[in-house]
Amino acid sequence: MMDLGLNLSPQQKQLAQANPQPYRWAWLQLGGAGEHTWTRLQDYLHAHQALHMRYERPQGATGLRQRRAATGALTLSWRRAADERLTSADQWLADARAHCAAEQPDLLAWLLGERLLLALPAYSADLRSVAQLRDALLGVPSGVEEPMQYEDYVLWINGLQQDEDAEQGTQFWRNLGLHALPGLRLVERYGVASGERGEQRRVLPEPVISALLAAEGDPQTTLLAAWAALLARLNGQRQAQVGIVHDPRDDYKELQGACGVFEQVLPMVVQLSEHSTLGSLSRQLSRQLEQAVAWQEYVGQAQLLPDCRASLQAAVQVSRVEGLEAVQWVSCETPVELLLHLSLDSSGRGQLALVYDAGLYRQAQMQRLLSRFAQWLERLLLAPQQVLDAVDALLDDERVAPETPTLPADLDIVAAVRRHAREHPERAALRFARQSFTYAQLDALSDQVAASLRQHGAGRDQRVGLYLPRGAEMLVAMLACFKAGAAYLPLDPQQPPMRLASILQDAQPCVLLHAPDAAPDSDVPCLDWATAVQAPPIEGVEAAAADDLAYVLYTSGTSGRPKGVQIEQGQLRHYTTQVTHALQLPEGGHYGLVSSLLADLGNTVLFPAWLQGGCVHLLEQSVVTDAQAFAEAMREHPLDVLKIVPSHLLALLGGHTEAQSLPRQVLVLGGEPVSDTLLERLQQARSGCRVYNHYGPTETTVGVLWRALDLNGQRTDSALNQVLGDNRIALLDEQGRAVPSGQAGELCITGASVGRGYLGGVEGSTFGVDPQDGRRRYRSGDLALRQADGALRLLGRNDQQVKIRGLRLELGEVEQALRSEPGVEQAAVLLDGEGDHARLLAFVVTTDGAGQVESLRDSLALRLPDYMLPSAVFALRTLPLTDNGKLDRQGLLALARQRLQHTRVPPRDAQEAAVLQIWSEVLDNTELGVTDNFFTVGGHSLAAIKVVSLLRERLGLDLPTKLLFERHTVRALVEGLQDGGDTPFQVLHDAGEHAPCVLLVHGAQGHVHTYQPLVERLGGRVSLYGLSAPEQGWDDRDMTALLDQYVLSLPAHLKSRPLVLLGWSVASRLALLLVPVLQAQGFEVAALAVIDHDPQRSLAGEDDEVGQLTADVAWYCRQQGHPMGEALHEHLDRTLAGLSYPDAVARLLQDPQAREHLGALADEHHLRAVLTAQRAIKTQLYQQRLPQVDVPVWLWRGNAHGDLSAQWQAHTSAQVQQWTLDVGHRALLDETRLAERLVALLAPFAARMESMP
Repeated sequence: MMDLGLNLSPQQKQLAQANPQPYRWAWLQLGGAGEHTWTRLQDYLHAHQALHMRYERPQGATGLRQRRAATGALTLSWRRAADERLTSADQWLADARAHCAAEQPDLLAWLLGERLLLALPAYSADLRSVAQLRDALLGVPSGVEEPMQYEDYVLWINGLQQDEDAEQGTQFWRNLGLHALPGLRLVERYGVASGERGEQRRVLPEPVISALLAAEGDPQTTLLAAWAALLARLNGQRQAQVGIVHDPRDDYKELQGACGVFEQVLPMVVQLSEHSTLGSLSRQLSRQLEQAVAWQEYVGQAQLLPDCRASLQAAVQVSRVEGLEAVQWVSCETPVELLLHLSLDSSGRGQLALVYDAGLYRQAQMQRLLSRFAQWLERLLLAPQQVLDAVDALLDDERVAPETPTLPADLDIVAAVRRHAREHPERAALRFARQSFTYAQLDALSDQVAASLRQHGAGRDQRVGLYLPRGAEMLVAMLACFKAGAAYLPLDPQQPPMRLASILQDAQPCVLLHAPDAAPDSDVPCLDWATAVQAPPIEGVEAAAADDLAYVLYTSGTSGRPKGVQIEQGQLRHYTTQVTHALQLPEGGHYGLVSSLLADLGNTVLFPAWLQGGCVHLLEQSVVTDAQAFAEAMREHPLDVLKIVPSHLLALLGGHTEAQSLPRQVLVLGGEPVSDTLLERLQQARSGCRVYNHYGPTETTVGVLWRALDLNGQRTDSALNQVLGDNRIALLDEQGRAVPSGQAGELCITGASVGRGYLGGVEGSTFGVDPQDGRRRYRSGDLALRQADGALRLLGRNDQQVKIRGLRLELGEVEQALRSEPGVEQAAVLLDGEGDHARLLAFVVTTDGAGQVESLRDSLALRLPDYMLPSAVFALRTLPLTDNGKLDRQGLLALARQRLQHTRVPPRDAQEAAVLQIWSEVLDNTELGVTDNFFTVGGHSLAAIKVVSLLRERLGLDLPTKLLFERHTVRALVEGLQDGGDTPFQVLHDAGEHAPCVLLVHGAQGHVHTYQPLVERLGGRVSLYGLSAPEQGWDDRDMTALLDQYVLSLPAHLKSRPLVLLGWSVASRLALLLVPVLQAQGFEVAALAVIDHDPQRSLAGEDDEVGQLTADVAWYCRQQGHPMGEALHEHLDRTLAGLSYPDAVARLLQDPQAREHLGALADEHHLRAVLTAQRAIKTQLYQQRLPQVDVPVWLWRGNAHGDLSAQWQAHTSAQVQQWTLDVGHRALLDETRLAERLVALLAPFAARMESMP
């Protein structure tokens, strides 16, 4: 049997987790014993076999092993300086490192005067072993005749893992519950653990050492208590695990004097409360340590390593040394990422060494941490019974208020536009699509609109609703509001009707300015744009006062209702002037506006452009959602300044970064953190433009913090290091106290940019007064920490507010919207993922018999904008809770990810494979299949831009971005590309070439969404395809041509697989009509599945067109979870009596009662289209003569019908099988019994397909 060598000891294995450097390096002070060094070193090597060990990973071994080399085979590097005065210590060390790298000796000992530079394998000796080696070199007797050899120790300690006490020892450590406890790794980190160690040292004052030695308990546990308390404060934790370095040579007489790696980290549990003191915590840890030492031999059990790993994040070690200068470590190899090491010498002196992982932490940060701990320890020792929460952890320089900078005077935007119109009337001021306005035209046109607004009641502190599409008119109207003395309120005509109604009810605008023929359905007075521009220019415009309202923007609110943020003219002027000055925005430049006009992100370019006499380029929506169109626009009209959300820019850059796709002078990033990926792309572009990171809540006027990003350095730090204008930033804890650097606190803003507050005064404690200077303060809810260099790093939210693609939303608002849906009792919404891959997941608990969960997202779309819609909604019996009764967020996310996993369907050809590869890259998910829905696996609008850009670049496919919103799977997208995109056929789920195939046929609604409950019940066991109504609709279409269009849309490969057509309700008529057409085209129709329909019935109330309409409206309302009610039903019967269906639709949409009910569901255009299409499809299907076919009919009926077998037997020469389920018509689709029966019926076809070659 091959000798693989000796296993590592538990201590060596613990060290191996940190990937240590090969050698430990130390300077040993030898005094006058230099001439005996070589002889004594050889004697020590002969006595201790630990220094003979070599380490390797032999073939066949699962890990590192050790093997002892013969004494004569050891390679020792010995050198003595001829004249130490001619050799510096630094050069000696550099030469030694180079020698070790080249020769890899077993031990290096180079003597420079009275100091010995020692390098020995990290796994061969610990700190005490090196101290013992120094004593031996000095000739100090060890007092131990024959110390235990490390080989013997390894065999003994590893053997203990199998003895009769091992199970009890393992159970002791498991009972501590370490698996559930985090470590104390600092929040302020700069990378990943590297194994490379740095060190900072500090000598403690003698009074502090005396107090430590005099404190209750052992100095080691006192020090550990102080260290853990400080780290817990910085991390915001109450419970955690921390390590204490313990040496078993203090416990076993047999181990005294032994050389090797004996020191190991024992995990300790820290439990802090609001009553904890240094004394109480030290006593708690002392009791733990006593028990831990009793079971120390078993902490290295393999199964315990994952539980204990967090204790290696931070630990304490106390050593007794001869003198502080006796051993000076050059590199201290330790498994601990952040080790606080106290050395106490015989004279009563003490030195702290902070050993840290240089991959995680930085030198300046560690210097501050060590200084902070020294101060913290002194304060605790002076008052050991003081509550830890009350002890100040600030350093002196953190108490000093920053100096107020000298700032330029704030400028008025309207005055600037008028000045440019006088001095440079022909200079371009605004460009949108093919429209272009000079400053003279902008000034004159905004004067006319302002006059018209004044005539309609606009004035000081009045709000003007701008119900305008994205375009030049919106920007002109904003300026016109300022001239009229009013505030603008931007509104989106595409906004969900219910959200718009909520905003208008809250904002109470004096007038709504709208595009021609696009007046909103509202009681607010309206003004048509065409009318507004006909008014004579406004006269007597006075400069607005600083406290006049400038604009109101609506953001997401926790109450479930959006909140109106009020910004005054003084705040807007201050921001515009100061950001122009700070970022050195160019005079007369071209400024690009790509963001939504409903948010303030674009104000960084809009108002500074007009202040500086520049031209605002408002890019069209089709340009800012298409990488190719964006690049072309930038080439045609190069920009000097661009402000954009990082993920949006990354999407628009496409697969490659060209300098001409970036602005020529200034790029401002804001709205979300800047990703490393984007920074790398910008570095590669070398465009030469200045790049800034900019931050600020809407409530504090666009932005208050910024940083110029250095794209030429090795490390590009995007942490914010500059405060904009006359503002002050404070990071506060929950008690409102300033937090030290490195600790997360809520970012609070005081100063000239803080807005007026929310409309209606709903701010609660969000807005307040700064006790330092009495100015208005805003608590942002954002968590941040101040780095050692003073820059602010944003960490996230302290509430339920998150950002999706740079847009802020409250999870509580989405939850409230869900709870308002019929049948939803409880709801929770969580953010899953980060950056480009962030998505919302919703979880609901519904009442018995509630509407289908799958329709909830569609219902939410009526009241929430797209970015607030969950990617998926999951129905649960209960929402899971943690042991302390809080929502188990991690458990919910794990459940969601598990449910979203399914059998991956591989691509069937090269084109599907190429498209799938692009999806996987963009969504950062290698487990995708060709039938996964893009928007339920993390896709969104910005990701769609990236996908389309890469499809164009790599595959040469020219397709619109919107196609991905119509074709949600790779397979459907590819098939759409092949047929031009207008096809009724859809791939809902492809379970593989041997799986049974079911073709779901649309009904009167024209789509197959109704089948979603059945799709879910089938659970991926069946290949599911769908047929939806073509875009041209059914109006005046020849039925034969329609049926041919459906059949021709099916891919040819389905001809080799048996098909089952399935129709629910009236869709079963279309399914029956399709059977002979499919057979004529060579498809094998195995069966017709019918759910709850009588083929021999006629259209109910066929001649009563008003009755037909009210029935269709009632059906639509039920589908949306908003039943119509008897009163409205009777009202419509009376109001619409005697009208044709088209005329009745027109009258319905103008009826106040109907509009009040239907307006909450959809806009007029949508409703008209839905009702017209539904009428056409239903009428056509009932008018067709149904054929007799030769395929079996599988028939399910609910409790609304009697026996239907005879009616269907009349239409087939094959067998009719019928099953009855005592549930309602729609509930049949959500019946497990139906789904399971269908799978069983399909099983023979699946077996047949699998048996085919």
